[in-house]
Amino acid sequence: MKEKNIFFIRIMPGFLLLLIVVMLCICRNRENGKPLACLAMTSADDSFVASVAQELEKQLETCGNRVLVSFSDNDMNQQINQIENYVAMHPAVLVIQCTGDSSAYDKILERVHDDNMQVVVFSSSGKLEHADIQMVNSSLGRGICAVNLIRSFLKKTNDATTEKPAKLLLLGNAATEADIMTMAGYQLIGEKYLRHYDMKHLKFYREDGKKVEYTDGYGIRCAVEEPTGGLILDKNGDAILNPYYVPDIELITAEKYMNIQTNLQGQQAMDAFLGDRENRDIRIVVAASGEAAVGAASRLEECLSRGDLSYSADKIAVFGVDNTEQNRRLVSEAAKGNGIFRGFVGDYSISKESDNIIRSLLVRKKGVYQCYSYYSGYNEISDANGIVVFYDTGISNRDIFVREEENAS
Repeated sequence: MKEKNIFFIRIMPGFLLLLIVVMLCICRNRENGKPLACLAMTSADDSFVASVAQELEKQLETCGNRVLVSFSDNDMNQQINQIENYVAMHPAVLVIQCTGDSSAYDKILERVHDDNMQVVVFSSSGKLEHADIQMVNSSLGRGICAVNLIRSFLKKTNDATTEKPAKLLLLGNAATEADIMTMAGYQLIGEKYLRHYDMKHLKFYREDGKKVEYTDGYGIRCAVEEPTGGLILDKNGDAILNPYYVPDIELITAEKYMNIQTNLQGQQAMDAFLGDRENRDIRIVVAASGEAAVGAASRLEECLSRGDLSYSADKIAVFGVDNTEQNRRLVSEAAKGNGIFRGFVGDYSISKESDNIIRSLLVRKKGVYQCYSYYSGYNEISDANGIVVFYDTGISNRDIFVREEENAS
């Protein structure tokens, strides 16, 4: 499966170009009459990163700007030295593609930040207090995004012929902490209230506790009907309703369905799952790996051709990750009735999100932006390319995770 950082930097070229040009236009010129833009990138050995830097430099110079670009070879200390040198030049805009822990960058920006210099940061490891514009990657948010795919599909396909709850199988991945956080995002679909997540056992805490209440959508006070131990409470001590909860779902997770990453593993997982005839009424499969999703879809399509499943193809969906040509083609075919791979979580719509951030820049408004999109043939608000931009409601900003060392204490 692709690294999350690779997923994150693939969205940058068009956004960076548009963003920096606008920033240079609204910032004052420097001594030589040309605004200076400094780009601190990660590694020139990454052909994609190198091509992004070259294109940005070319376009900005064509617009009459002076551009300096450096690469740190993924060495954080080297990159910090480069940033210090850039800051001493008083650029109009400083762009940082973080190599390491974002807190180290925040310290240097706090010490040397020029109020007339706007700082743009791309980070997958946290937020910076002293950056003006930030694009941050949330693993939890990425999992949450998949819930929108599921909800949209069920809204369009549930009818008198479909039973409730709809059976949903999660083919997960827990190789890294980021993967586990994404797993929690997927699993939120089955939680009515926000809860703390046990990263060791890959589940939300649900234990006995004292009475807790909440206010429902009609303003009525209600008692939480579930075990209250593990609930995340608001400042008033009330439970918090989960906006991504889908009540008509039976979420199936198990250790044997974890770390399913390859096409073959996706097929084998489905063989194991469908070996129990009670699971022939499966409606949805969500895979944390793009290849595993493709494998699961192909196996389910074979079963459909033999009439081995309870539902017809139009009532079944597989969702995966990665915005690849293969996945876009499969989604397009499924929308035409030729398959069940119906969507994936991938990069977002650059044009839409750029417009949002540029509006903030024009009024010099600082902001942190977390954006993903899902690509699906099953969404009424999607654009012509099937892409829907997802704006996080703020849940992925919450610290819902409990790690093993915290359990021990």
